[in-house]
Amino acid sequence: MKRHLVALLLAACAPLHAAEPSTPQPVRLAIDATQAKGPLTPIWAWFGYDEPNYTTAPNGKKLLSDIAALSPVPVHVRTHNLMTSGDGSYALKWGSTNMYSEDKDGKPVYDWTIIDGIFDTYIERGMKPLAQIGFMPEALSQRPQPYRHHWKPGPPYPALFTGWATPPNDYAKWSELVYQWVKHSVARYGQKEVESWYWEVWNEPDLSTWSRRTRSASTSRCTTTRPTR
Repeated sequence: MKRHLVALLLAACAPLHAAEPSTPQPVRLAIDATQAKGPLTPIWAWFGYDEPNYTTAPNGKKLLSDIAALSPVPVHVRTHNLMTSGDGSYALKWGSTNMYSEDKDGKPVYDWTIIDGIFDTYIERGMKPLAQIGFMPEALSQRPQPYRHHWKPGPPYPALFTGWATPPNDYAKWSELVYQWVKHSVARYGQKEVESWYWEVWNEPDLSTWSRRTRSASTSRCTTTRPTR
């Protein structure tokens, strides 16, 4: 019995030992550009940038108009900092919409003014937002201070990862913020339009853009649930 088993194993493994590296053979590729085989779907009509507030600046609108005019299909646009706290001022590798803050009692305050101006700019040009769910509003940051960075070429790149780059300190409020944003978008642009967008949950969370204060602080709040609507 054992002899038969050994023989079977040797037979099965023999090709692995016997195989010799094959000599690479030249491959001839012929292309006839006059023959149409099917539609070529544009996959390059995607653009992105860090600074969302330049979207509504005069030159920002002009550039987006030019990009939209170049494409035969709707252009998708992704920008960072759509949920970041601030006054909407321009800065390198920074932006803000101030869509979320809290009153003196800790109750959420939603303000869609800046984000509406950004998305209106896309929609007016037939573009599609890739709505990025990020970054962390100051009132929900686990490490709110310092919150804003002031990046310029030269300093170490990790200096960017200030209070905006943390998980939420309250997952129930974070979940409700995302829900209210989507609900507002549907009310403003229509369900059919919003369903044609892509939505991205954060950006590169494996890097320092999702910096945990402590493991226990972030994981303990993950169990918070909210009602299904």
